[in-house]
Amino acid sequence: MAQYVNSDSVKAARRANLYDFLLRHHYNAVRKEGNSLRLLDNNSVSVKAGYSGYTDFATGEKGNSVDFLTNYLGYDFQDAVLALCADMGQPGKPTQPAAAPARKAPKESPLDAGKSFVLPKPEPGKYRQLFAYLQKQRCIPSGVVQRLIDWGLLYQEAGHANMVFVNLERTFAELRGTNSYKPFHQVMFSDPAAFWWFKPHGPDSITTVAYICESAIDAVSLFLLRESAENALYCSIGGVANQQRIDRIKAGMGAAGCQTIIAVDNDQAGEDCRQRNQDCRSIIPDGKDWNEDLTYCEHL
Repeated sequence: MAQYVNSDSVKAARRANLYDFLLRHHYNAVRKEGNSLRLLDNNSVSVKAGYSGYTDFATGEKGNSVDFLTNYLGYDFQDAVLALCADMGQPGKPTQPAAAPARKAPKESPLDAGKSFVLPKPEPGKYRQLFAYLQKQRCIPSGVVQRLIDWGLLYQEAGHANMVFVNLERTFAELRGTNSYKPFHQVMFSDPAAFWWFKPHGPDSITTVAYICESAIDAVSLFLLRESAENALYCSIGGVANQQRIDRIKAGMGAAGCQTIIAVDNDQAGEDCRQRNQDCRSIIPDGKDWNEDLTYCEHL
């Protein structure tokens, strides 16, 4: 369990050299681009060498080193501070616990306990850009798209027209742009182990196997490619950097006596993920990802 940390430790962690920290501890989650690092699952997020923070060039958002670990790598705030301080050889100093209040405070809900999480507002009316993009660019049939919308797993963001894939628990959302010329991808969550999922036979159906994909579009594409009556759980973890999501899926399926299959991308980050999870069977797309395989098949 994370300790409470004092203000001096927080200040030091926020100024930590994030570039060097990521290369030492999370090299599988980033790639070098000039004198910067880019997140593998969100190419718009950049960490420049020698600086203590990041910039998201898609949204203009900026943050410090602690913000990056909590926003993109699933750290709790205290754990992020302690990890950054330890990396600098300055272990975070815990505060003295305050005297217990006479009356116990109510337990935080999962949404309050994690990072700030406010879902984008849905577009009123028809989701024209969403349907056009998924059908024409991603080869996903309108009937499948409508099913996801009806089940509350997908909608179009007001104003920006981004697609919002959101889980039923409302603890995880994956945003994708509908403009092919301006790629946009963002993952939001209140629980670092939360993930997006859908069941082709309905949210309440019983499943026997879970497929772990890197994105919601890939999860839907894999379902379409398999053309199977198999009642599976198709999951998106929003990229391979967060092992907590994979561990939660494996634990849940294992407890039910069911199988988990790693179905991440055909690239180095995907291979690293497969190596980390050798207790699970893996399937690998022929192209880079399952949607690339789907679009190839559709255009034959």
